[in-house]
Amino acid sequence: MTQGIRVPGGITTPKGYRAGGVAAGVKRSGRPDLAIVLSDRDACAAGVFTTNLVKAAPVLMGMETILARPSAIRGILTVSGTANALTGAEGIEDNRSVLSAAESEFGLPAGSLLPACTGVIGTRIPVDRVVRAMPSLHGSLAIGPEGGEPAAHAILTTDTRTKQAAVRVRLHDGVVVKVGGMAKGSGMVAPKLAPPHATTLAFLTTDARASPGSLGTILNRGIESSFNMVTVDGDTSTNDTVYLLANGAAGGEPADRDPAFAEAVYSVLLSLARQVARDGEGATKLLTVKVTGARSVADARLAARAVAGSMLVKAALFGADPNVGRLAAALGYSGARLDPNRLDILLERPRGALPLITGGRPARQLENGGGMRVRDILRQLDEVPITIRLHEGSGRATAWGCDLSYAYVQINAAYRT
Repeated sequence: MTQGIRVPGGITTPKGYRAGGVAAGVKRSGRPDLAIVLSDRDACAAGVFTTNLVKAAPVLMGMETILARPSAIRGILTVSGTANALTGAEGIEDNRSVLSAAESEFGLPAGSLLPACTGVIGTRIPVDRVVRAMPSLHGSLAIGPEGGEPAAHAILTTDTRTKQAAVRVRLHDGVVVKVGGMAKGSGMVAPKLAPPHATTLAFLTTDARASPGSLGTILNRGIESSFNMVTVDGDTSTNDTVYLLANGAAGGEPADRDPAFAEAVYSVLLSLARQVARDGEGATKLLTVKVTGARSVADARLAARAVAGSMLVKAALFGADPNVGRLAAALGYSGARLDPNRLDILLERPRGALPLITGGRPARQLENGGGMRVRDILRQLDEVPITIRLHEGSGRATAWGCDLSYAYVQINAAYRT
């Protein structure tokens, strides 16, 4: 199967989508904080949401909207700078007010926009300011990068860069479709996303034809091996949301059962997830943890996430400290079944893999000053790829994380101030 061909752009790369972003005064910094993505026709939609029991108002409303009208969605409205979580009935009403104002401004049917928010928990949307910004948001609406870039900027909080991806793929009937997306996420990132029942937001669009049910299945499967395998700090947000819209503008047959379409969606999800991990708050290195030889895929995921999420591993990575015992310890408490005496861990390099643990013991090159050589190698890497071989079966999985720097504490110690 093909994952498609990477192409420039993001959320507005597929046919029939426009986007825009402006500053509405939600953020005290004055940076852009209001974004919209619109389809020029009704789109089918699927969504996955945080499993945190404390769910923000936009999460509750998004779940409700997708269940009510999965085949008649026109877009996504995002307010950045406030989570609108722990805001009770007033928070729900605030979201209704800004969605209604947007639908009126853009001439959309009532209830056709999906909501999203990100920012400080416990603060409400400044409705008056957001509503006053709607004409400006309308004026920013554009196709291609002219619309996609401002929208990608407007959803950010502590992120240092936008996160965008797009692919083009030819389906079995010969029709070429595109999948594009944008995301934000830097802190409070350890998504545990599920279908209905600092934050990670990801929005995907496609011009393929598909039904809501098939979109949901494709999105759920893709999430399990992408965003659900990312961890920055182990905290699951109240606002985590991923939406996928399909407007059918490319024509052709339904892509529901075409493996190439599912792979294209996964390719965009994977790219966005890696970008989120790389841009973790204060991060200087991306950590990739690949586990092979587990008894099951579930065991492999447990092992990979435990290592990628270990605060001690993250701290050692920041200091370029070859403390391989921390890797083994994280595996030991992960819940994955393993025999410590058969454990192999390697640091992957272009010039060949460097063993760190062999047969459950530190590799020889870590002895007699060898650790200093490994330290020098770690200092030179901005992406640290670790391979773990459990020798228990055929299960495999990959997780992504980042190091833990002084800047992470500085950012989060003063997040509200």
